[in-house]
Order: sequence, then C-alpha cells, then structure tokens
Amino acid sequence: MHGPIAFRDRVYFAYGTGSKTFAVPESPGAFCTRGGRFGPHSSNESFTPVYYGRLVFIAYFNGGVRAVDMRDPFDPREAGFYFPAVTPRTDKRCVTVGGAERCKVAVQTNNVEVDDRGYIYIVGRADTGLHILELTSVARAIANLPARGD
Repeated sequence: MHGPIAFRDRVYFAYGTGSKTFAVPESPGAFCTRGGRFGPHSSNESFTPVYYGRLVFIAYFNGGVRAVDMRDPFDPREAGFYFPAVTPRTDKRCVTVGGAERCKVAVQTNNVEVDDRGYIYIVGRADTGLHILELTSVARAIANLPARGD
C-alpha cells in the first residue's frame, strides 16, 4: 500500500519494506490549547506532475496545512506550512467537559487540493473560507517551480 494513513496526531507512510512517521509537534504552535481539533485530517489526492514524488500536502485542522517533502519516502520532512487567520466569520468550536460547555473560535483546515499550475487550495469546516496558496522558499524549490517574479 502506498500513501498516508492518519492516526490522531501522526501520519504513517506505509511501504512494502518499512514505514516512517511524520509528526507535527504540538508546540511551538500550542495547537492543543487553541481550540478545535489538531492533527492530520486529509491529504491532496491529485497526482499532478508538479508535486508527484516531491511534495504531499496535509490538512491539520487548527495546525493549518503542511507541505511534506517526500523525495525520500523513508525520511519525510516538513518543507512548509500555512495557518489561515481567524476571520469575523470563523465559527466557534465547543466541547463539553465535566458537564460544562467550553467554546473557542478556531480555524479548522479540513480539505486540501492542488492543481497542475502549482496552486494549493484549502478550505475549513469553521466558516473561515477558501484560501488559494502559492509555494515560496524551500517548498517551491522542491517542486521545481520557477522563481517568482516579485
């Protein structure tokens, strides 16, 4: 089997001869106390040549979206990330603890997709909206995208 299999706050990449774990640490982002969920939810499912064998993008709920360098599938490394900002429309996320409801306004990046031009599209489940992203820096170089003209 090839591809990510998500369990809580880790993504396990399984291959026929072994596996390697990619994990986003809870700090310095304080993701576990921000409100909402933290951990991997979905990955891009497109096999566009721009990213295939180079980068995979994983939605991490309140941890935003992560770009993971997969050129060496036995040593996946974070190549970049993006955290959407809370907007006036961002909805609160609530949990019940000891019979009392506790709520926080939290971004919840839910889905991620890419296209053959190199754009990354993310949406959340807390009404924060659609974000259209473009790679910069190390992640842009890994994707072999031309340098930006700005």
